[in-house]
Amino acid sequence: MAGALCIVLLGVAGSVFTSLAHRPHTQKQPPGIAHVISATTETPSEAPPAKDTYVSTAAPNEPRYIRLPSIQAEGFIQKMGIDQNQQIAAPSNVNLAGWYVNSVLPGQPGLSIMDGHVDGLTSPGIFRRLSQLKAGDQFVIELGSGTQLNYQVASVGLVADDQAAAVLFSQDPKVHSQLNLITCGGTFNRTSKSYEQRVIVTAKLLPLSPQDAE
Repeated sequence: MAGALCIVLLGVAGSVFTSLAHRPHTQKQPPGIAHVISATTETPSEAPPAKDTYVSTAAPNEPRYIRLPSIQAEGFIQKMGIDQNQQIAAPSNVNLAGWYVNSVLPGQPGLSIMDGHVDGLTSPGIFRRLSQLKAGDQFVIELGSGTQLNYQVASVGLVADDQAAAVLFSQDPKVHSQLNLITCGGTFNRTSKSYEQRVIVTAKLLPLSPQDAE
């Protein structure tokens, strides 16, 4: 382990966003979304949640669980708002992913965004192996209703921290429903105790049936 927490922080000032669906980070959370995390802790829990007792706060149309079989990663999904530093909040547990509530709901037209820790102080995070995904890999987002959405990885990239926001909030105009995943990666700076790059995965929603593809 690197011995320090990695939190996904995306600067607001001076950033250039190219997303077709992006709205400024400084906006308030959308109305009607409950149980949104609006503070980032430097000491998130590292205790794996018990799958049979964890209480999800996801509404039927909200993401509840993520499964990434090709990298043997899975976990529940929390709802992320804007934290005390005017950044996208990070999950309160390194074993959980986070859906940014100011992005679209997974499965809907537009761009959805999820973040997750690469590690904690002593334990690996849910997105520890995110950089090992490859184009063509498939993964699943389960909604609160139990509906499963299948995604296919389009690209995996490592970008500098100061370029991450522009990449994260970019949507391919040819992709109807896109999901971008982000975590820390690359070089660990022991002076600043932070990672200098971000791993960003872009993925597209696969049709639920042959009829949906028409």
